[in-house]
Amino acid sequence: MRESIRFSGNSTNNSCEESEAMNAVTESNFLEAVHPEPGSASDLLVVAWLYNTTGLGTWCWEAAHALQELGQNVILIAAQNVQLPGIPAVEVARIGLAKTPDSGRRGFATATSTVKRHLSAGPDGVLAEIHAFLKSRGVQPGTYLLNESFLVDPHIPCRQIVTAWAYPVDLLSYLRKIPLLVRDGSARSFLHTTFSIIGLWRKDWRGYRAAGSVLPVTKALLSSLHRRSIAANLAYPGTSVGPVKDRGSSEIRLLMAAVDLNEPRKRIPWMLDAMKGMQPPSGTTLQLVGNPDSSVMRAADQLGFPVEFLGHLMRQDLQKVMQNAHIFCFGSLLDDWGYVLVEAMANGLVPVAPDISPFNEILDGVGVCYNAYSQEDFVRSLNSALACGIPDRGRQAWDRAQVLFSRQAFGRAILESVESLARRCGS
Repeated sequence: MRESIRFSGNSTNNSCEESEAMNAVTESNFLEAVHPEPGSASDLLVVAWLYNTTGLGTWCWEAAHALQELGQNVILIAAQNVQLPGIPAVEVARIGLAKTPDSGRRGFATATSTVKRHLSAGPDGVLAEIHAFLKSRGVQPGTYLLNESFLVDPHIPCRQIVTAWAYPVDLLSYLRKIPLLVRDGSARSFLHTTFSIIGLWRKDWRGYRAAGSVLPVTKALLSSLHRRSIAANLAYPGTSVGPVKDRGSSEIRLLMAAVDLNEPRKRIPWMLDAMKGMQPPSGTTLQLVGNPDSSVMRAADQLGFPVEFLGHLMRQDLQKVMQNAHIFCFGSLLDDWGYVLVEAMANGLVPVAPDISPFNEILDGVGVCYNAYSQEDFVRSLNSALACGIPDRGRQAWDRAQVLFSRQAFGRAILESVESLARRCGS
């Protein structure tokens, strides 16, 4: 099923309007809208699989729109109930995948099944279902553009390109991420995370080798894949870059954002704790976007300047907040790509981020990088951003986003890989 109405242009509609559009879905409209013109099947690009609202889902959304804005024939595949980040300007096919029935097993049998599922490196059948869905409606993709390695399926007779996220690429580096992912100190949680990480590493490498080409999100990852003889083309994930806004006001807004403000790996409480003794310029306000808990609210109360809790915002609403903010404070220790950091730069904010991959590559001298494990260095870096030409630094960040992280740059990078793969396949 799909969005039954074709929308165009940049969306400023709210989620209620989106819901009304989604409620008008019919399969007959899907058939009318996405069946390609005669002779164009080899050019049809299918972007999959938008099933969540994290950076993985954002990649699908932005990739489809980047290609559509370059005049390409695109379909975006999304789960039936996932909330899209705006009104789509591309064709969206909503698909409900078959659910694995509950076998009724419990105890040791359930644990064994869970371990087996985590460690399995083969395709999980999602792409097969997507391909069958499209085929039943007379739609033949030219190339699948996939956002996760588990989707790659060598049994599907169609070119496949997959994004590579995780760096470094060796198993030991994957395992080192485990402490950052374990939410509690229990042995059960530790084992669950360990098996998941090992399985992810196996899925990633199986996907890299089985795909026709790989789209690494950083130069460091590109170099690692090339050293291991994997066909790859760099594709920085892009976003919509609008006009930069004048920020000459005497008021200064610091911004932090996460879905859950207390999520350990986002380290917003860590940044708040570091800022307790700060004395920023008069007129400085900290804005927090996301769901707070009592610990975050207590930490914010200890700051010596105003704090605004804006709650959880849809992506387009967060970007409106960014257009009126000045400095974006980013604390994460574990993001394969900093989409929210790129979006902040695209809106002209001065970024303050850890000096680790991929954030140091995203900034590359724009904004301020700090020692990821030093609260003192974080505060020094933030004070530096406050003291030195916020409008000019914000413009530098916007310029970098315009050149490297725009939809146009993103779409061109994807098309380069699509065309290279087509040449290698002789079509």
